[in-house]
Amino acid sequence: MRSERVDETLLAKYLLGNLTDDEQVRVEDRAFADPDYLGALEAAEADLIDAYVSGQLAESDRRGFERQFLTSAARRTKVEFAKALAKVAAESMRAESVVARHRSGLEILVSAFRRWNPALQFAAGLAALICVAGASWLIVENAEMRSRVAVLEAERRNLEIREQGVRRQLSEEQSRAGSLAAQLPQRPSSDATHVPSLASLILLPGLSRAETHVEQLVLSPSVQLAHIEIQLEARDDYPRFRAELRTRSGEDLLVRSNLSKHRTAGSYSVVLDVPASVLAPGDYEMALKGILNDQSVQDVGYYYFRVLKH
Repeated sequence: MRSERVDETLLAKYLLGNLTDDEQVRVEDRAFADPDYLGALEAAEADLIDAYVSGQLAESDRRGFERQFLTSAARRTKVEFAKALAKVAAESMRAESVVARHRSGLEILVSAFRRWNPALQFAAGLAALICVAGASWLIVENAEMRSRVAVLEAERRNLEIREQGVRRQLSEEQSRAGSLAAQLPQRPSSDATHVPSLASLILLPGLSRAETHVEQLVLSPSVQLAHIEIQLEARDDYPRFRAELRTRSGEDLLVRSNLSKHRTAGSYSVVLDVPASVLAPGDYEMALKGILNDQSVQDVGYYYFRVLKH
């Protein structure tokens, strides 16, 4: 089935956080259902990153980009990669320009060489030899720069593959959480007086409210606790963690300190239960921080999700 026409302006506004909640949901639902539309969204994201790195964004768009787009760790990695790639490309262009100037000067020198006396010809030959050696060095440096560009491109492809794997894992975990939630009402009534009804949410590294797929936590009237699992990356090796829950407007709702990590399905995660009574429908931010042995605190990541109530 052929995809509908893609509105690139709409995609740019979505990435900059300039759409209403209903418009954002429509873009995200279509991207989730239409692979071509998802590809267009990812292309728009790459164009936006290039415009930001090259300084081509308007001041208002730049502020929106830094406020909305850079909240994702994965996207911050992409921006850093684009900056490195632009720097390498600029260095390569400067090297090629220097080589071109040296070649032009060499041609002028050879033309004048024939009219000089032997002493001047010897001096000119020595100067030409030095120029050739310098140009050869620049060519070698240019080749090394191109090799660095190839390495950076390979790293970018690996990053995209990892991101696709994370998305697949997110889909599988959400399906598992849905199955567990569906089984809760089937427990014997005698257990209902002892075990509170739960709703589960899994937050993965690199995915946030600004991504093409938004994590959603659905709370029915019978749910008493929201069981939130924040998966960690290998580098997040801290003795303890602190989780801070706040609304998208910045209102602090809950702080849990001295949380330990648990091993689940081959990786580590931080788990906390949040009373459903404090979660009104809307968008939320979960800030995870690592606590070192000297009690200093470092940012681990920011995670975004939406609460829906039926």
